[in-house]
Amino acid sequence: MSTKEPIKIGEKWTVDRDVDEISHYLADITQELIDRATTAVSVVLVLVGVAQVEQPSIEVATLEGVERTYVVALLGPVAEKPPADWRWVARVTCANGERFDKTTWFNEVDP
Repeated sequence: MSTKEPIKIGEKWTVDRDVDEISHYLADITQELIDRATTAVSVVLVLVGVAQVEQPSIEVATLEGVERTYVVALLGPVAEKPPADWRWVARVTCANGERFDKTTWFNEVDP
């Protein structure tokens, strides 16, 4: 099991993924929370072509003196060939009542 953090290509957050792996995936939601001047209170996943293994969590970490907020999701293997729009979405509810989605697209790779 490993942890995967996405990279931004153009306007799309993407991450490489093998169809058989079980891994933790991260979505950095720090900027979205700063833009809304709020904190995250809950998250649910919207999944396309991938299975959820555990409930997602919201984690706060200080990296090089900067506090960052992440959604952490443990995702499992794919039962069949992944769809063209293979992705996971963190649907975040904020303390101020706002909601937003953070989408990460998968790039299929062989191990």
